[in-house]
Amino acid sequence: MSSKSSDVYDYYYENYLILYNLYGRGRPRVTREQYEELDSELMAIVAKAEQDNLEHDQFTRVRDIEYILMDDVAEALLDRPSTST
Repeated sequence: MSSKSSDVYDYYYENYLILYNLYGRGRPRVTREQYEELDSELMAIVAKAEQDNLEHDQFTRVRDIEYILMDDVAEALLDRPSTST
């Protein structure tokens, strides 16, 4: 893997750890390597879904990975209305 890719994953993993420490109670915590493996698996499934419909087990796997990687929390925080004026 190139160091540029590694740097990007370092950034995303740091953000994951912040979200995990704030909102991750009860969820499994993954290592940096596990994070990258799960994210790569997720991207492969999503890429396949762009060409075909997902099978039930693939859809379930996407939801599981998003839960583990805190993607659902990150998305909810991004969708939250801004409170600044």
